[in-house]
Amino acid sequence: MSTTLIMGGVMLFWVAYTIVFYVRTSNWAIEDADYDASDRAQGTAPQPGTAGPLDGPAAEGGRI
Repeated sequence: MSTTLIMGGVMLFWVAYTIVFYVRTSNWAIEDADYDASDRAQGTAPQPGTAGPLDGPAAEGGRI
C-alpha cells in the first residue's frame, strides 16, 4: 500500500509540475523577442540587417 501511495504521489506531483511549467512557459518566445513582429508585412522576407533574435545567425549573414 505504501509503495502505491508513494508512486501515485510522485506521478501526481510530476503531472502538476508539467502543467504548471507548460502554463508559465507557453509564451516565452513572445516575451523574449526584442522586436515587434508586426513591423514585418506577412508573406514577405525580412530585409538584410532586420532579422530578429529568433531568426538565428544565418539570417543576419553570420556563419553557423
